[in-house]
Amino acid sequence: MSDTQPKTDTTKEPVKNAQQSNLQPETTETKQLSNKELKELKKKEKAAKRAAAKEAAGIEPTSQLKGGNKNSESKDGIVKESKDLSLKDKTHKTNSHIKKQLNDAKIHDTNMKIPPMFGHLETREERISSTPKIASIVHPSILSLTLKISTYKIVGSSARCIAMMEAFKDVIESYITPEGTSLQRNLTGHLSHQIEYLKTGRPLSISMGNAIRWLKQKISVIPITTSEEDSKTILLEQIDLFIMEKIVIADKVIVEYAENHINNNSKILTYGHSNVLSELFEFCATEQNKKFEIYIIDSKPLFEGKKLAKKLSKLENIKLHYNLINSLSSVLEKSNIDFCFLGAHSMLSNGRLYSRVGTALVSMACKNKSIPVLVCCESLKFSDKVQLDSVTLNELGDADDLINTKPFNKTGFNLQQYMNKLNDNKKLLERENQKGKKGGQQQQQQQQKLKIEEANKEEDEYDLSNWKAYPSLNILNILYDLTPPEYIQKIITEFGALPPSSVPVILREYKSAT
Repeated sequence: MSDTQPKTDTTKEPVKNAQQSNLQPETTETKQLSNKELKELKKKEKAAKRAAAKEAAGIEPTSQLKGGNKNSESKDGIVKESKDLSLKDKTHKTNSHIKKQLNDAKIHDTNMKIPPMFGHLETREERISSTPKIASIVHPSILSLTLKISTYKIVGSSARCIAMMEAFKDVIESYITPEGTSLQRNLTGHLSHQIEYLKTGRPLSISMGNAIRWLKQKISVIPITTSEEDSKTILLEQIDLFIMEKIVIADKVIVEYAENHINNNSKILTYGHSNVLSELFEFCATEQNKKFEIYIIDSKPLFEGKKLAKKLSKLENIKLHYNLINSLSSVLEKSNIDFCFLGAHSMLSNGRLYSRVGTALVSMACKNKSIPVLVCCESLKFSDKVQLDSVTLNELGDADDLINTKPFNKTGFNLQQYMNKLNDNKKLLERENQKGKKGGQQQQQQQQKLKIEEANKEEDEYDLSNWKAYPSLNILNILYDLTPPEYIQKIITEFGALPPSSVPVILREYKSAT
């Protein structure tokens, strides 16, 4: 029995094994293929949804779908859609691709005469050369604002920030959310396109960067169930509130803190133009009826102090003195200055003041004369960056702005007499021509031309319009410098007056408030 039982088992087992071996490969293969198909289908569905969303937003897909898209097939037709999308070779206009387009479009001119120490800074020509790449997707308000900023029609950190936020309001009002996406996810990317173009005019100021981060954070916290119109209304109201709280009301509070330092018969020194300082001087002269003197120090190439002088010259209680920065030492020597008020582009976390070039010189000269230096700065301009010099981060202006390509209107007495003689000779020649006296006329005209050419040479003797032709001459126009904290006595903000070492405290207050 023990011999027959294994035989019957062995005869049946091969048949069962053969049947199982014929069936198992089919079931295992179908299971493996279905798992792969499910994974591939999920990937393709996600890719198709993303591509559809990008197409609806006006963004064109570039990257082809990864492995398995070309040879795999699906019953639902998703693979065919993914293949059609993958065949498109156009570049999609995401933020990273726009940055790449801008970098590729920049014209790096090797003939630019920039000192090697500042060679890492971006020139104005490099920024302007990349503007046509993304101009097609930029809002008209941003185009207009970029032009005004690049041509210095709008100057000043606060003024540029307010103009940018007003332009963003126009962008949000005309924005339409594409199908397949939400405003909270798509609007931030749409704004990024506008910001990248705005940077081509001039680099963003610290206040503009802080305002952009605030706006993107407000967009992200809007509930996804909120309708598009309600979301736009909320954002527009918050932008108006932001401008009012962080700039307008902040300036008024700073004026209330700073007016205690200005009394009757005070002598105040200031440099350039600042909106908050203009409001401070106007408040003291009109609202408090204080009579005092202001010494405005100004410098090339923008001459911002002229704007402040023009505004304050209309006030009766203020006696104005306008001087260029090369006469600063004589002004401090002859005038008993009580306080020096300065505006700010930004306050860095290590207590250094980042402002228009020349501010460090003014503050150092006042420090040597024991004149207190007070800086009026909104908390919006505070930055957590640390900078030790004005070389690492700065902005390059146009070198031609420092050169007088046109001669001065005033001429010397001797030159004026010589020009009068030339005019008299021209009149004599005209009279002789009218009388018909042609003898020796050509010789006289040639002599007159030679005299005029000599006079023009004398005028052009100091003209540097062709300065690039001189290989040993370099002209550098940097727009900002860095003032050490030991030159600053006090910083006046909407949170109160504090020393430069307390800047991190304001940064914590600002972050907690936002």
